Amino acid sequence: MGPLPWGQCRQCCALLWPLAAGPSHTWGAAPEEQLTIFLHISRCNGILLLRHQGQLGTACTDTWGFPEAAVVCRELDCGAPLGAPKEVPGPEIMAQPWLHGLTCQGNESSIQECALGAWGPRPCPHDWVPAVMCMGGLEVVIKLVGGRSPCAGVPGLQHSNQTLTSCDPQSLEAGTVLCKELGCGSMLQAPSPLPETEGPRKGQQFVGCEGSEPTVLNCKIDWANFKPCVSNDEVICSGHMEARLVGGEHSCAGRLEVRRGLTWGTVCDADLDLASAHVVCRELQCGAAVSTPQGAHFGQGPGLVWAEAFRCAGNESLLFHCPREPGHRCGHGQDAGLRCSEFRLVNGSSACEGRVELQVQGAWAPLCAAHWDLADATVLCHQLDCGNAVATPPGGHFGGGASAPWPDEVHCVGTEPYLWSCAVSTLGAPACGPGDAAAAVCSGLPDALRLRDGQSRCDGRVEVSLDGVWGRVLDEAWDLRGAAVVCRQLGCGAAERAYEAAAPARGAVPLGLSRVRCAGTEPRLTRCNVSAAALVSAGASRDAGVVCSGSLQVRLAAGPGRCAGRVELLHAGEWGTVCDDGWDLRDAQVVCRQLGCGHALGAPGAAHFGAGAGRIWMDELACEGHEAALWRCPSRGWGRHDCGHKEDAGALCSESVALRLRGGAGPCAGWLDVFHNGTWGAVCSNALKDASLSIICQQLGCGERGWLENRPGHTSLGTSWVDNIQCRRLRSSTLWQCPSAPWHPHSCTRGEEVWITCAGRPWTATQDSGEALNCSLMGSCPEEGELRVRGGEDRCSGRVELWHAGSWGTVCDDSWDLADAEVVCRQLGCGRAVDAVAGAAFGPGSGPVWLDEVGCRGSEASLWGCPAQPWGRGDCGHKEDAGVRCAGEWSRGLPSGCEEYWGLCGTRVPQCRAWELTRPFSCSLS
Repeated sequence: MGPLPWGQCRQCCALLWPLAAGPSHTWGAAPEEQLTIFLHISRCNGILLLRHQGQLGTACTDTWGFPEAAVVCRELDCGAPLGAPKEVPGPEIMAQPWLHGLTCQGNESSIQECALGAWGPRPCPHDWVPAVMCMGGLEVVIKLVGGRSPCAGVPGLQHSNQTLTSCDPQSLEAGTVLCKELGCGSMLQAPSPLPETEGPRKGQQFVGCEGSEPTVLNCKIDWANFKPCVSNDEVICSGHMEARLVGGEHSCAGRLEVRRGLTWGTVCDADLDLASAHVVCRELQCGAAVSTPQGAHFGQGPGLVWAEAFRCAGNESLLFHCPREPGHRCGHGQDAGLRCSEFRLVNGSSACEGRVELQVQGAWAPLCAAHWDLADATVLCHQLDCGNAVATPPGGHFGGGASAPWPDEVHCVGTEPYLWSCAVSTLGAPACGPGDAAAAVCSGLPDALRLRDGQSRCDGRVEVSLDGVWGRVLDEAWDLRGAAVVCRQLGCGAAERAYEAAAPARGAVPLGLSRVRCAGTEPRLTRCNVSAAALVSAGASRDAGVVCSGSLQVRLAAGPGRCAGRVELLHAGEWGTVCDDGWDLRDAQVVCRQLGCGHALGAPGAAHFGAGAGRIWMDELACEGHEAALWRCPSRGWGRHDCGHKEDAGALCSESVALRLRGGAGPCAGWLDVFHNGTWGAVCSNALKDASLSIICQQLGCGERGWLENRPGHTSLGTSWVDNIQCRRLRSSTLWQCPSAPWHPHSCTRGEEVWITCAGRPWTATQDSGEALNCSLMGSCPEEGELRVRGGEDRCSGRVELWHAGSWGTVCDDSWDLADAEVVCRQLGCGRAVDAVAGAAFGPGSGPVWLDEVGCRGSEASLWGCPAQPWGRGDCGHKEDAGVRCAGEWSRGLPSGCEEYWGLCGTRVPQCRAWELTRPFSCSLS
């Protein structure tokens, strides 16, 4: 095309239109009458230049279009015209003489046969000159880039797999032309104007159209106003269509909603077949369809119900491409639902048993069997609507699959709604052995059980599947014999406790069974003497709850990740800590092995990772180091101790990881280092692409984009830990979930270490926070999962903030209630919760919104143990930040029962500071 602002666009524009000297064509017998035409900057594309009587000039015409371009392309043997743009050239071309009034009919054999007008020195009244784009020279595709259908996105020109896009906030007419050109109807939305300092000046655009052009390639193009697109705004045409899932337990399940143009609506369940469901799952990068629940299973949607049926073949990439026909007319009571899964079970006797495979970038591959256990299988069986987990046969039981297993290691508790909600460690994982694929056998839905709202897969409120629908089990006549049947059916060992559980706090769950009377020997709960729950009033009822011996769990809390922190044990349905009396590296070794965290590097005591809360479960542990679980080691027994929480034990395992940028002017630029096996080491640059850089920068709280820089003189740490990092853009939310070469202390040679500069500034919370993002693992920065409150009257009231992935962030107030506040107050050591505050009552925070839809029961030891949306996946802004008011830090240490009276005073009365304990367990001011 025309002369480009090479200081801004040398590389990207050269990809589209390589600079070349084109041949010319000559007419006329006498030299003084010779007329030669050129296209600048390539043979078949560029500004039209004419040499006449020894002078080089350009044409000036208001009627330039396809007829004139067709003649030029024909004369230059360049095929048919692609476009007839009007270019704004540089001053060196504008200063040349003009041929005024050139017009053609389009069927002329040469420019010489057109109406040439006259040469003259007078200037052209407009700032553009004719240009030509011919098919034979450069095939350029005009498209909308990055949208969810061909009819939405950022306008772009594509050639040879290279795409040039520009945000042009004032080109409404250009958007109209483009939508029409793409067969997408009219334009409904254009990019919002950028601030004047960031975009073209008012009235000056990269592409300027009148609106009547047949193609954007006929519009005026001014390269001086080219700006690479950094906006998230899109052009949306009326023909646009996309799908989403709303209201499900994870991002790949929910009510199907379809957007047509700018309007969202639901679909009748009778109009969604399995082939179309598979296409929706593929469009959402969610694998394959598992089920299509009917009858508004995920709640009734608002707005329209589209009376349209999709007739997909099943191999389409987008719902947009599927044929459509008139569908049923229904109300929101028949809204279609859909569950998708990037995981599946194959090669078994049914869809509910087999080899575990996951879909990555459109291809299915086995999952490595390393660390695969019943807790992981439990989550997968629930996710696939296959009931509860029965067994995890050894790797390769259902065949190894045709491709190498993915090395992802999942670490589930068993209560997560989706397998990707579990902790995943992939970075540095060794290659999985051929055929060593994970396997699972699920019970199927008939008579299946599951436990909800518990701390593990083996404790919680009981639900039963009857006729494919999950229902509650009421607590009438519930006892330890019924609990024994549940624990046995779930493979959770013996029953330790049967209790009355609170009814589900969120969402309606149908009634299933009541008056369950078991002998304790039945193979499944439905074989007991039961009654239909529909006969019982649900309003005042409570549910059956169980705690099984298999609920025993260990975790590392308040550390920089799942492999370092305070040792906590789940026993009898309650989390508690371990005393550091006798605690040493052999004890920590058992914890690290049990969690799949490698070997123990340290066994700190004295509440190194902060004091815990609740029970102290174990004291005087004396492990040999080879035991399968911490509770198999000699100790004083459950709950027997003479310690306080200031003596809580901790562990640091070799698989504990951390991330930093070192050596830059700030925390968002420098050499990239990872902490592994107790040592900081470099990261190698080989295979590091944009997707990986984006994930690294986001994890560090430094924006969404980054780039590599060649910086000589790396100050070597003596170790380079990892090479060949290849993050998967959709499901790798942290670097730890990215495949790479295995950990090795000499992964690259000197000069291959990577320096990264991130585009954004670091997220910071408040002026007084003082935390540096570029901090060491055991240094002064907050520990992963640390909690605080800000903006309140004291340390026990304020906006709730969490430290995660190197940044303080907030919690959304969606579903925020007193049970959630109770957990926060306990974690802060601030007594009972007085109030759960919403709507950023303590002022809006900053940085990311880390948690949304938090659903605590109130008994959890920390906010980490509560169900919630995946980290950073909410849909809230800081105007919805959640807060708490707690009774006060001075309430700690009161006898059980007394703390319930703190709400009478709490932090709302500043002078309420001292209490006198009077019998029987009543509190009054002293």
